[in-house]
Amino acid sequence: MVQDVSYLAISWGSMAKSDKEPSRARADGRRPLLVYMQPEIVKNLKISALDEERSAYEIVEEAVAEWLSTRKRSKKPKA
Repeated sequence: MVQDVSYLAISWGSMAKSDKEPSRARADGRRPLLVYMQPEIVKNLKISALDEERSAYEIVEEAVAEWLSTRKRSKKPKA
């Protein structure tokens, strides 16, 4: 059975003309980020968020934080 999740929306906020400050400040300090994903990924993310009673942004934030923690940073030599 496929759940209709079209009514769900992730609000990433809007950026001000300057990248320095978001137009809407959040108490937790989070900043907006617009990310394009395949529709099926977005749909499954929203369904999973509902199943786990979590926000979609929390799941994405956790996944990105984990990826960043395992990624080795290597500086490219300057030419």
